[in-house]
Amino acid sequence: MHMNIIAPTERQIQTTLSRLLPRLEKQFSPKAKVIPGLASFSTGWRSTFHVFFDLYFRLYSDQYDFFFHLEDLVITLAKMWLSRPADLQALDDTREADSAGSFPIKCWRVAYVDLFAGDLEGIRQKIPYFKELGMTYLHLMPLFLVPEGENDGGYAVSSYRKVNLPSEPQKDYHS
Repeated sequence: MHMNIIAPTERQIQTTLSRLLPRLEKQFSPKAKVIPGLASFSTGWRSTFHVFFDLYFRLYSDQYDFFFHLEDLVITLAKMWLSRPADLQALDDTREADSAGSFPIKCWRVAYVDLFAGDLEGIRQKIPYFKELGMTYLHLMPLFLVPEGENDGGYAVSSYRKVNLPSEPQKDYHS
């Protein structure tokens, strides 16, 4: 099944940002004088909003309450960033300055191989779809052979060389 993903236009992104920023500033402006780092968060947010909005839009733009949840998420992100210790905020600023605005966005996903694609070949065939989603990392679960009897569903490993999938032959992937 292939989804027809619609990308937002630059105008949609800029319009949303121009409407969202005053609402954020209004919520946080009384605190700006007492919360160090608020200006830094706002600057970083402005520079990366287009990437964030594009990903969020592609996933949820068909939801009637898209903008409500977008605003709620941005507020939550601001609160979480502002609650970080000052030394970590400073590290964020350093990393952003060092990357000259091109700090790559990482997109992680987790998939149960057997449930999502049946086997490793099925996962391999999904790679174009993962790229379309902008994914940069995929954690496959459970992948390795697990101990006999009761286990934790793939976190305990009895062999790092054999996969644990019903449709896959038990191959030794070390050689």
